Amino acid sequence: MPPNAAPSDLAATEAGEPRSAAGHCAAAEALFAQARAIYPEVSSRAYHQNEYKRCLDWARMHLRLAEAMTAGAGLVLAHRQLLADPDVRLRSTYISAETRLWGEYFENQHDPARRPA
Repeated sequence: MPPNAAPSDLAATEAGEPRSAAGHCAAAEALFAQARAIYPEVSSRAYHQNEYKRCLDWARMHLRLAEAMTAGAGLVLAHRQLLADPDVRLRSTYISAETRLWGEYFENQHDPARRPA
């Protein structure tokens, strides 16, 4: 397996399909389970050591993506709540640009008519 390939067939399951934060957490959980299954054989072969490390690296990546998506959603929610509050004045803040990008990202994630490029 090439060093930049996803472990097993996990990359092929949703190739090109957007994932939610929960989807990334589920992918990380599956990778942790795969690493747990490999663990008893880790000391015997270099292949198993590499596969074990690759599973953990990809699981970490999925958890970081889920964390970033959750933080982005929290930022968008907090910004919208501030915009809805008439007592709060938002002077030209850069947060608006950031939340606009996150909002577009989430809309594209859940748009059923979106066609892959």
